[in-house]
Amino acid sequence: MTLAACAALLGAAAGSTITWWVTRDGTTVSVADGRRLDSLQANSAGYARLNGAGGHRTLTVTVKGLPRTSGYFEVWLMDRTHTKLVSMGVLDSKGRATLPVPNNIDLREYSVVDVSVQPYNGKPDHSGDSVVRGQYAG
Repeated sequence: MTLAACAALLGAAAGSTITWWVTRDGTTVSVADGRRLDSLQANSAGYARLNGAGGHRTLTVTVKGLPRTSGYFEVWLMDRTHTKLVSMGVLDSKGRATLPVPNNIDLREYSVVDVSVQPYNGKPDHSGDSVVRGQYAG
């Protein structure tokens, strides 16, 4: 009984800490924001959702706890092997983006979203420095 109570208390504390950390800048993130992405850098949490169908699809991405950079954060769609990538656009200064998804992108193939730290170097390639990655909801 005591072990169960301790486990419940620990779970509640962990949940409260995560909620505080994700919402500490005054914006909230909910299940409606999409599926949670895997964090690939300390203190980062991301969510992604595909909205709409047919000719009006959009990908909404929110990332909290972005690392400092002199560059920018780019959103990519990629295949499950992480070898085929399509640049979708960039996050705004608050770590958010709602980006159009062209109809000719096969979402069965490009089922993973990735956010990378990109330097201002004139090269359009993925930097190899990802912040979050995972499958989007929707």
